[in-house]
Amino acid sequence: MSVNNLEKVGLIKRPQIEQAMAWLIEHGPLVEKPQLPAWMLKQLVRENRIARLRRGLYLVPDKAGRMLPVAVVAALLAPSGYVSFYGALTLHGLTDQDASVWAVVTDKFQGDVRYGPFTLQFAVWPRRLRRAKTKKMAVDGVQIRVATPAQALSDTLEAPRFGAALPELLHVLRVGLSTRRVTVAQLRQRAVELGSVTLARRLGLLLELATGDVDPVLATLARRSHRWTEGNGRQVRDSQWRLVLPTSRKRILTAARE
Repeated sequence: MSVNNLEKVGLIKRPQIEQAMAWLIEHGPLVEKPQLPAWMLKQLVRENRIARLRRGLYLVPDKAGRMLPVAVVAALLAPSGYVSFYGALTLHGLTDQDASVWAVVTDKFQGDVRYGPFTLQFAVWPRRLRRAKTKKMAVDGVQIRVATPAQALSDTLEAPRFGAALPELLHVLRVGLSTRRVTVAQLRQRAVELGSVTLARRLGLLLELATGDVDPVLATLARRSHRWTEGNGRQVRDSQWRLVLPTSRKRILTAARE
């Protein structure tokens, strides 16, 4: 008689913790406020069999025992949104660095989530959600909605707290242009369609540093406002793009990876 049959007739019983694990897998991969004893959940988290994302929310493996990658978890937590910013740039192969922070553009607020070494954040940006350029991408066999390279870079430049520093974004831009995963025309079009002075200024600066040319369309858009665009660590004023930068152009170029 098989173990399963023995269980059915009550001759043996699986340990309670295994029964709890089986129940979680059946109701996963995301399980909110499971009706299980706290000690069971704590033990499973301590043994790294499940992950506690935040209070009352757990990620559990699939029936093959695999835990979902961080990009898929981010997409599942905000199914109406899209993965963007630096995480999306890594998915498109525009950088060889791992993203420690992943962010999703969404229309509903959520608190930050911790998943192993990663932090998942949620940019509440309903207007952008309606106009974003996205594509479906398979990550470990799961289809998720991801910003196009031009959209991800544009989002990062407009909301830099979700992205990387300017030297790393310059590196990303150079890789994108050299591999033609993104083009100047695509980036320019995104800025014009969105009508964002801030995006035109930051993008214009990076394109000038990457190509040596001042884009006239972006320069015109950048001058629609006389107010300067400021950022974190304000130090250097760039009159060409009316930007207050954290450091000089020379240092941005020097710090950018080749």
